[in-house]
Amino acid sequence: VETNPKGLPIRAVEGMEGSSETVAAAIDRCDEGTLRRLLQTVIRKVPECRRKIAEDVGLSAELYQVSEEERQKATADQYSEKVISGKTATRSSSDAVDFCERAKFVPMRLTYDERKYLRLIDATMHVSHYTDHMDTAQNVNANAARKLALQMKQLCAVLTGMQVSHNYEQGQQLLQSREFSTRKAFFQTVLEIGRRYKILNPERMRDSYGKLMYFLQDSRKPDVRDLLEFDIVSGVRSVWDVLKRSPKGAELLEDPQLKTATMEIMSEGKSRSQVQREIKQKEAAIKHLSSKYCSVARRRKRHYGGIYSTWSLLRSSYRDSDSDEGNDGDELSEDVVEQCIYSLGDHSTYLRFNREPCDRLIYFLKEFFNPEDPGPEPMYSLAIEEGINGARLSHPHSRQYTFVLQSMTLWREVLDNMFQLWHMAEEDLLDDEQQYQLADTGQGYQRVQKSVRSVVAMQKILADVQRKVGGWVGSSIVHLGDHNVPNALMFIDKYIQVPRFLGPLVLTLDKIPELSRSTAGMKVYIESFGGVRRLQKLILADFFRHAFDGSGADNFFDAGSCIDGRLTSAWNWCSSIESKPYFPVFLLTGFSGFDGKEGF
Repeated sequence: VETNPKGLPIRAVEGMEGSSETVAAAIDRCDEGTLRRLLQTVIRKVPECRRKIAEDVGLSAELYQVSEEERQKATADQYSEKVISGKTATRSSSDAVDFCERAKFVPMRLTYDERKYLRLIDATMHVSHYTDHMDTAQNVNANAARKLALQMKQLCAVLTGMQVSHNYEQGQQLLQSREFSTRKAFFQTVLEIGRRYKILNPERMRDSYGKLMYFLQDSRKPDVRDLLEFDIVSGVRSVWDVLKRSPKGAELLEDPQLKTATMEIMSEGKSRSQVQREIKQKEAAIKHLSSKYCSVARRRKRHYGGIYSTWSLLRSSYRDSDSDEGNDGDELSEDVVEQCIYSLGDHSTYLRFNREPCDRLIYFLKEFFNPEDPGPEPMYSLAIEEGINGARLSHPHSRQYTFVLQSMTLWREVLDNMFQLWHMAEEDLLDDEQQYQLADTGQGYQRVQKSVRSVVAMQKILADVQRKVGGWVGSSIVHLGDHNVPNALMFIDKYIQVPRFLGPLVLTLDKIPELSRSTAGMKVYIESFGGVRRLQKLILADFFRHAFDGSGADNFFDAGSCIDGRLTSAWNWCSSIESKPYFPVFLLTGFSGFDGKEGF
């Protein structure tokens, strides 16, 4: 059957111009796919129908339907351009270190004893089917009482299983008494450790963390909290939470030597003696600070069973009773001060690992390409045209150069503030005043929830980047709480992917010179592309063109030049890497994929 550009059968469209009986007959002849597209068009273009459907199915708001006006505005914004006079040479938060501010968002490194609880929560969530039971089509319009009963059944099953796995006798007692509030401290501790570990290690717990946050999200509902008689959620334990117990903690964060104690030592471009000297300086600074700002002497493990043993120190905040608060008073031992310093040092490593791919690609962009002159060879021009090679935007070379530079700078700043954003994202997810609604977003049933804190934080970062680069090319829309990015968990997940696909690209570019020198045959192969530098420029030109061309969807609301759409285009480029003529070069440099396996 012949179809028109909108996917409807031509005979059906022609029939619709007649009587209502003819229109009905034409609709009856349409297949299921055509009817779906027809219904989507009617819902999008006719507000009355959209509202009527929302009322019939019990939706309190039209969460995932995009009006025609919104789509038109998104299309118009694709080529908008904002110029801000007077660039500001502001440095990122990591360049001008404010340890007092940073400590509020940096989670504490897990202790040896806490890792036992980590294995418990990871295993619990790994085998749990909580979201499989709760986030189903049947629960969209389920009776409120029935849904609450199902939630309590699943919540209690997870909590009971966790307690039985940890301590069988206590688990049996809990099964009989059903008094979950008596184990409040234990549950809060275990669940907090899982969240803290995930923030410190974004590549771990990829499926377990999502189930954990949705589990906690449901536990924050007022009805559920009333039935459990306690709040499962506790704040993620940060460096500031530990240091603020003592007046000396605040003094530690203002000590100039803290920068030396938390610095990351890199061996590139340094002699062995210089590296050894920096290591000794760092160790000396850590030892000096831990002895200077501790409130009590180091607690040695040789004090077996004593109240001041190291074991008691590490476990004092994680006892299963509710009377653990204040047991340590204002005391900070040398071990705890060292742990705080090492946690701040972990953050420096975290930032370098995540930001370095962005910094390297920005360097490559400026090194290999002129912002105004694309050069005589078209293959190295960054210009893109809508409809050519999958592009959905039309930019000349200079505009695309600016578009790429601004996008990479934005990603860098987001990653630079990732701990703060993650903190706000969890606050949005666990906000009992902003309840989610289960909705079919076109990508399955998702929990759609407003995330005010995350949106405000992202808009602030965007404004800072715009001032830094002197303007903005394209749309400034931040998708969050709609069908593109349903909630803050999806928002965080999108941006922690950035190092995963930029890292392998940078690694391949860096290994090409070494690959060319490895064997005579390999050198001949690299020369077939014009040599090392021309091959690098070829890969970069293709990436800068088609990873930022607005592709990845069939409309400008879901993809394009908006903040979220830039990531969509980049992932679309990654999905087509096998079709590139230079793909064998990636394989020869050790490339195995853009998304590493668990714990890579």
